[in-house]
Amino acid sequence: MSKKINWKKEAISWGVMIAIFGTLYLTGWHTPVMGKIQSWFLATHIFTPSIEEENKTIFNFDGMLITPEGKRINYSELKDKTIFINYWATWCPPCLGEMPHIEKLYLQLKDNPDVVFLMVSKDNEFNKAIKFKAKKEYELPIFQELKSPAQLQSQILPTTFVIKNGEIAFRKEGMSNFNTEDFKNFLIEN
Repeated sequence: MSKKINWKKEAISWGVMIAIFGTLYLTGWHTPVMGKIQSWFLATHIFTPSIEEENKTIFNFDGMLITPEGKRINYSELKDKTIFINYWATWCPPCLGEMPHIEKLYLQLKDNPDVVFLMVSKDNEFNKAIKFKAKKEYELPIFQELKSPAQLQSQILPTTFVIKNGEIAFRKEGMSNFNTEDFKNFLIEN
């Protein structure tokens, strides 16, 4: 015997879902809400980076960044450091999802003089990234690139690179939870 569908109940449930998602979209809350949901998934440690180093490439330090205060920094100034570079944007839910985990990792390593974090905003207006960081009260250092090294090109956000000993030692496209003991050790070991 087939089950009779209650079309009225079905229409109401679909209407409620459309209203919720429509409200989130129209109010601009869809990005932070999706980012928060993705952050919860990352907290389960299902999405942790594989840090098997392979195909190391010599890194060309030909690039320039600018800080929110307007200070210019050449990549070449960081040659002797381990550099964690994360490309992100305020409109990218996976970027927002992984950022609290990167913040926690950064807070553990910020006093290590050999490790540098570069959170490079891909927002068209750098001021959006600056306001986002202030609102979230993140300590992560954010930058905008004035000149990007060709080796760091990616069409996917977020994308993360680690430069160690003058080589690209790690590349990850897509979100991940970098706040793991293994990844922290990867950053601090030579």
